[in-house]
Amino acid sequence: MMDFWQRQRLMFNKEESDKIHDTVALIAGAGGLGTHQAVELQRIGIGKIYLVDYDRVEPSNLNRQVLYGKDDIGCCKVDRAKQLLDGFNLGTEIVTINEKITEKMKLPADVDIILDALDNFTTRYQLERLAARRGIPLIHGGINSWYGQLTTIIPGKSKSLKEIFGKIDGKNGPQKEIPAFSPVVSIIASLQVIEGIKVILQREDTLINKLLLIDLNDYSIDLVEL
Repeated sequence: MMDFWQRQRLMFNKEESDKIHDTVALIAGAGGLGTHQAVELQRIGIGKIYLVDYDRVEPSNLNRQVLYGKDDIGCCKVDRAKQLLDGFNLGTEIVTINEKITEKMKLPADVDIILDALDNFTTRYQLERLAARRGIPLIHGGINSWYGQLTTIIPGKSKSLKEIFGKIDGKNGPQKEIPAFSPVVSIIASLQVIEGIKVILQREDTLINKLLLIDLNDYSIDLVEL
């Protein structure tokens, strides 16, 4: 069988490659960010992906949630995502959790890293508390229209999401509709995957205690020290 990581191996030594392939990631949300993240993580050879979501595919999802089409409307997101990802036969184990994220949720014992693919801070804060109890790194990402943001939360080593973004209010709480454009979503999701790999490999150039702000209107990027 052809080694489809041939070009990727030019960037990582054997120890790093093995670490990537042994990693278990949990994607919190199988929507815009989450579907892009799942595709990227599978392509780089992550060993196992847990996909967590309780929602079903709606027509408004299709402009950015790349694992679904018109025929999937009404289907369970995680089930359809697993079916498509398994069909690629690229070696990553895909495990679905059809459940709403709450503080009572039990995280799988083997999770190494969590990627935030949520669309509201109410649930993000609950996810953060879950990750903190287990000491699992959380890669936060969010989008709104042309804008995106990223940071890494590591319990005991970084500021928390609540310390960074404050109390939930009209600015960062639940919103009926967040403007979303697929290219922006894919950029932020890909950056989250890159950051996740850097954290797993214990690189120094990560976003721990840093907030990356991206404005794709004017292509400006700001890196804020927290």
